[in-house]
Amino acid sequence: MTQPNLVIITCHDLGDFIHPYGVPVTTPHFDRLAAEGIVFENHFSTGTVCSPSRGSIVTGCYPHTHGLMGLTHRGWELDMANSPPLPKLLTEAGYSPQLFGFQHEAMDWRTLGYENNHSDSCLCEKVADSFCEWLNTRKDDGPFFASLGFFETHRLDLQPSHFRRDAYESVPGDQVEVPAWLPDIETIRQDLADFYGMIQFVDAQIGRIFEALERKGIAEDTLVVFTTDHGASFIHGKATLYDGGTKVACLMRYPNVIPGGTRLAGLTSHVDLLPTIFDLLQLPASAIVQGRNVAGAVRGEGDTGREYVFAERNYTTSFDPARMARSGRYKYIRKGLQTCVFDFLIPEVELSTWDWRRTREVRAFYDSTRTTEELYDLQADPGELSNLAMDKAHTDVLDHMRRALDDHLRDTDDPFQNLQIPILMPENLMRQCIERRK
Repeated sequence: MTQPNLVIITCHDLGDFIHPYGVPVTTPHFDRLAAEGIVFENHFSTGTVCSPSRGSIVTGCYPHTHGLMGLTHRGWELDMANSPPLPKLLTEAGYSPQLFGFQHEAMDWRTLGYENNHSDSCLCEKVADSFCEWLNTRKDDGPFFASLGFFETHRLDLQPSHFRRDAYESVPGDQVEVPAWLPDIETIRQDLADFYGMIQFVDAQIGRIFEALERKGIAEDTLVVFTTDHGASFIHGKATLYDGGTKVACLMRYPNVIPGGTRLAGLTSHVDLLPTIFDLLQLPASAIVQGRNVAGAVRGEGDTGREYVFAERNYTTSFDPARMARSGRYKYIRKGLQTCVFDFLIPEVELSTWDWRRTREVRAFYDSTRTTEELYDLQADPGELSNLAMDKAHTDVLDHMRRALDDHLRDTDDPFQNLQIPILMPENLMRQCIERRK
């Protein structure tokens, strides 16, 4: 049997805003991926910003284990000795790892184990261009791993056109669906309309990648994985531990191995991807992973076996530690500092949405109470707007979710147990925290 190739496509800041997740945006190529493969219906990132989440995809470990507890350009580094990344592992398995476009796990892509970076731009059409050109001229000399990283759907700048480029075509505002975690006001609808236009352009590039694999005659022998790092760049989304910040799209296609049209309802996490991919590629599992191998569930053999998924926030633009435990019904968040939803952490959202974030409708939509614990009933409150942590009727649920998180912190040796994360900071960030406290 021919050893299968692996193609992993990642978007920036997408969340689950594609049609296979019920969003009314036109994405025929994502629809095809779903029809010919599997949709992970309840898949979650492990972090709230880029590097920590992507680090989990390529290592199968949580951010506090793999070392990227903040962004690489702020000084954080992947602990490659204890959490070897996917390109290095696949090199040892005889694969040729190739990078196309964006990665955010290291300052120098070479240290991750890639042989080449073929793109001089991270815009999705340029990444697709470079992949199609490379694949067209490549000789059949063994299996390859291609990582295709799109800059989209990150906000482009801090101006009003932050989701617009000439290549994109926005949809009418009345054609978008405002998620439960955002207020339904005109300015947000316009933001989403521009966002949908960017997503549709990404979808077209997915189609080009499929066509290139088919022209080469290797589509049947290639495992394609699509996901994103974390949630979309909106308030209550990116940089938070709410579902808007951690629930993400994940789809796989591998003909004759993954049954087409499958929808996996069980909870899954970014830490599950590496062990699952290795199983599907029929490679020996890496010994250093904290995720679950859910390949059996992917093949249609049972469920994922997960009762909870976990995520963490450590350092974005400042030290702001928090942890999340989520079951199928409940979300529990524990924070090291008292915060509310308006203590925003990502400058691109703080500045580019300055106008509508200051409106009365938006402020009235969210609870501004400052707290260190939050509990949400996701069935009754999918937008996570009503904190039940102080509700005596939910004391038993709160205690149960606390224990679930405590067990996870202990089992993964998480420094958040004692709020010792600053000790692990890069020296330049430690100095900044000390200065802030003076």
